[in-house]
Amino acid sequence: SHCPEPAWGPRGLCLAAAMGVMRLLAALALLAESLVETSGFDSGSCDKLFTWDLRDWVVDYLRPTLSLPGKAARKAPFDIDAAKRKAALLINNSYPGPTLEATEGELVCVQVVNNLLSEAVAIHWHGLHMRGYPSMDGVYGVTQGPIPAQGGSFTYRFVPNPGTHWYHAHFQAMQSDRGLKGAIVIHAKKDPHRKLYDEERIVALSDEWQNPEVCLKAEGAQPGNPVCGEIEKASWNGQWGDGSAEYPWPLVNVKQGKCYRLRFIGMMGQTQNFQIEIAGHNMTLIAVDGADVEPQMVSKFNLHAGERADVVVCADQEPGSYLMTATYDLACFLEVAPAPHMPRVDSCKYWAFLNYEGHTPTGTASKKILGGYNPPPGTGGGTRPAEVAGLAWDTNLQSSWGLVKSLDVKPEPEKADITYTLDVGVAGPSFEPVSPYATTDRMYMFTSIKPWKKPSTPLLHTKGECGAEGVPFLTVENATVVELIINNLSPTAHVLHLHGSRFSVVNYAPYSEQWCSNAHFECFFLPIEVARPLHCPNARAGDPGTKFPYDAYWGCPYDAARDNRSQNLRSPLMKDMISLWRRSWAVIRFRADNPGTWLFHCHMEQHIPTGQMMAFNIRPKEQPPIPADVPTEGQCPVWSRSAEPRAPKHSDVLI
Repeated sequence: SHCPEPAWGPRGLCLAAAMGVMRLLAALALLAESLVETSGFDSGSCDKLFTWDLRDWVVDYLRPTLSLPGKAARKAPFDIDAAKRKAALLINNSYPGPTLEATEGELVCVQVVNNLLSEAVAIHWHGLHMRGYPSMDGVYGVTQGPIPAQGGSFTYRFVPNPGTHWYHAHFQAMQSDRGLKGAIVIHAKKDPHRKLYDEERIVALSDEWQNPEVCLKAEGAQPGNPVCGEIEKASWNGQWGDGSAEYPWPLVNVKQGKCYRLRFIGMMGQTQNFQIEIAGHNMTLIAVDGADVEPQMVSKFNLHAGERADVVVCADQEPGSYLMTATYDLACFLEVAPAPHMPRVDSCKYWAFLNYEGHTPTGTASKKILGGYNPPPGTGGGTRPAEVAGLAWDTNLQSSWGLVKSLDVKPEPEKADITYTLDVGVAGPSFEPVSPYATTDRMYMFTSIKPWKKPSTPLLHTKGECGAEGVPFLTVENATVVELIINNLSPTAHVLHLHGSRFSVVNYAPYSEQWCSNAHFECFFLPIEVARPLHCPNARAGDPGTKFPYDAYWGCPYDAARDNRSQNLRSPLMKDMISLWRRSWAVIRFRADNPGTWLFHCHMEQHIPTGQMMAFNIRPKEQPPIPADVPTEGQCPVWSRSAEPRAPKHSDVLI
């Protein structure tokens, strides 16, 4: 209608061009419709749609994307001190990454655009059970193939369960420690604790490493321990501080008279746990790992790697800056002196401030003579904080497991439908300087000595029937209540995470309060021949027949006749993470009612590429089809698709 005049020729050409454009648009519309039909996914159905741009960055690893006035402004890579310069991987140029926030029942869609230069990715949604969406769990080699670098894209979609959770890369070991992680907040439609607080804050804790690709490997250290040290630095919401102008203290800002739901998230890679304290303020624990609990006042609590704890804190004190402390208690002895293959650490304590409006902390932490630091001073009321009340909750201790109760109590039957005994251990041969990475001191967690081996085609795509030779996985078809007896046959602590569901903690070993407590450091190096007569007659080696140092790699496994009396079937706490103490055991149960393939693994970074993983193949006959757009790889056909070309197998280590 807007073709030029006069002459039929130019106008005719214009009309022809217009018709061509219309035909092209129609063709594109048909193509879009066909793509929707092929993938079974239409982004128009999403209640929440996010786009994440993943890119390489060079940052200051002590405050990667924080930019404050003055000396704390973000610097160009050239201007960053070489001792602090880090090759980071970031989502939307933020660290931690953007918060994924939604409401229970919404369809959430996240388009991941991988603009990294050389690394493929997969993103896992830690704590989300993906019920009905098992192919969206985001585990390379288990639920999907890789999202390729330099422009690869995939849209995850799912209906999330409520609670405080987090996401992180689940592809190649150390990607999350380079920056690919962030918070998830899914608001419940009916929050039973809503009247207890006015506002919310996210408090993400992480250990920080300049070179995690090197430091979080295990070779040459004690098997199971990292190369560089137990801890380098730690951050609160992406910020480490020492009170200087360049590195000011991290702040959690509050206003007097208001109460806050603080959603603590343990985003650590290597650090097993932090003990959390807030000066002068009582904390009321209301949720653990995204599950509501009966409100319980605590004076401090521990937060393991991967765990979440929601506490209510009221700003009801004299205004000021009040110290918040995260203590890596398992490393405090290394402030003073090194141990064999375990170097000294600069500090085991990391500080922030609960900061009332109008106040700013200005002090610094002074160095102790023998090692470590004295805490920095507060301001205002924070210079003389009141005593806090409540119990000290530490899930490394058997006595703590009965102190906190799930709000939705689910009693366990006297007997499970099926019981598996999983051993956690270290298998020989031991490390030599010429040993290739992850070929020695292999860790395992299975019914036999079988370290993780990545399937050639994602396990969910074949139901474990192709390309899964030698892969440690268990198929559960008919049972509902599955019991796992987990024996730690090593002197190294672990933090275990189950994908796809929560579990009940029905029993926990007492050794962390007895002969293998923190006060008994000799437990770490004790030979099995000495342990049997002294502490554990049924001590068992992790890899029988191996020589030194493997005589120190043993555990005191669960003995039903001896240990059954401490089990709790009436009101077990619901979790999706559990700490497994040195040489100890735990008994958990989960419901095998969520069809899919679900990883079960240690969440300490250096234990993953060395093999401490397994998977559960739950109800394969009921598993939903794999959407056509989910990446796959290898030569095995996807069970729910017609024959099609396969992408080549990727070689990177799964995490």
